[in-house]
Amino acid sequence: MIDYLSKYVELKPLNSTTAQSVITVMKSIYATHGILEELVSHGGPPYNSNLMMNFFREWGIKHHVTPPHFPRANGQTERAVQTVKNSLTKATEEGKDLYVVLLDYMIQPAKDMPSPAELLMGRKLRTFLPSHPGQLKPTFDVERAREALRKRQIIQNKYKAQACNSVACATSKC
Repeated sequence: MIDYLSKYVELKPLNSTTAQSVITVMKSIYATHGILEELVSHGGPPYNSNLMMNFFREWGIKHHVTPPHFPRANGQTERAVQTVKNSLTKATEEGKDLYVVLLDYMIQPAKDMPSPAELLMGRKLRTFLPSHPGQLKPTFDVERAREALRKRQIIQNKYKAQACNSVACATSKC
């Protein structure tokens, strides 16, 4: 699961992809981070079941489904998923600890932005690198960072709209 705003990734093992298994994992994530308001998914089988629909309704979660065969509709999240998958695949091939690789992803800041972990938790995470305890305290204004993210999203949406209005997109589906 990926937080849309911060790009924070939460990975949990699934023994199966049944709706009940997915719901159990979602509940464990919500117990840690709180219940989300909206969930965007590809609409795979567990998300289309009556059990899942009832779960969304009971927990007050709005479920949005991206169009099939059109991952760009949820492009930022798809990109984050691909980055994490590639990192974990490479780590497995090299015999590295997958959780350390995931931690490395979480602490990497984006251009002019705090890391996904900082955005979600409001502070830097302790890692294997030496750090002074004061460095782990919140150092930025979370609201200012959220506003910067909102502005960045508006700009990205504007560029996407411009690209879809171009002649090249007139003959294809953007």
